[in-house]
Amino acid sequence: MGLAIQEIKNFLREKEFQYEFSGNDNGFVKGFCSLNHPKDGSILWIRAVTVEIIDRLKTYKDIVVVCTKNREIFFDKDINYIFCEDPKQIYFSILTEFFYKKRERRIDSRAIVATDRIGKNCHIGAGSVIGDDVEIGDNVFIENNVIIDNKVCIGENTIIHSGVVIGKEGFGYFKNDDGISIKVPHFGGVEIGHDVEIGANTCIDRGTLDDTIIGDYVKIDNLCHIAHNVIIGKRTKITAMSLLAGSSELGDECYLAPGVIVKNQVKIGARCIIGMGAMVLKDVEDQKVIVGSPGKVLREATMEDLKL
Repeated sequence: MGLAIQEIKNFLREKEFQYEFSGNDNGFVKGFCSLNHPKDGSILWIRAVTVEIIDRLKTYKDIVVVCTKNREIFFDKDINYIFCEDPKQIYFSILTEFFYKKRERRIDSRAIVATDRIGKNCHIGAGSVIGDDVEIGDNVFIENNVIIDNKVCIGENTIIHSGVVIGKEGFGYFKNDDGISIKVPHFGGVEIGHDVEIGANTCIDRGTLDDTIIGDYVKIDNLCHIAHNVIIGKRTKITAMSLLAGSSELGDECYLAPGVIVKNQVKIGARCIIGMGAMVLKDVEDQKVIVGSPGKVLREATMEDLKL
């Protein structure tokens, strides 16, 4: 018959989510769908409720809609609603609990693991190579073909996607008396906090003398480059194709849109929003919106901006 709506309500109560249900709570959900492709018997979520959307959804049977409650809109009683302040959070919490296949955790026999400092309930995928100086906390999930070498410490509950390289030396040289570029040796490591996620094919360099530091709850997208000595504050999000040059710093709760470049040694304050393709060449104070190339302060970041 599917997933009982009562079971969804029980789950939300157990997790202490604040919500209000309207409709037939004796019904069932067969699956999930997006707002663009509604289906009978499915659960979906709405970012911004409109009369037009509600009218369109009336043509579908036995759907459950997770959305905010707008007093200016009449919510048809033939539709099941879960009203809440953060529909995205509640919707994907439901999908994770009832529809998301939990990944098996094991150290694949095709991985090369030199370290013995591995926490409980960890996964290391096929083709991954983990050096002997690496320390891995509990519940870390490392996918296939990941390279982690030298002094790297990974906090618990971190996810590292395929193709990531962590702990290799960065781009640093000096010229000798003959004008030949000589590689600067790197002695630092990489410190990664807990609940971090690092996207596929991202590269994080070890520090030259001090460590490269990735704070707790940081989320890094695919195809990013984090150079040596970079410091990234807690809860910061960095999206695809972004580049943080050596010794640059990001404060807590920043958001970098795709393709951002931060110049070496530049410091960006907390809660800053950096627009797509921006090139940040100078230090930035807290809570600013930066756009353009070269990057310029557009305005103060609002609380709505910081929901990104």
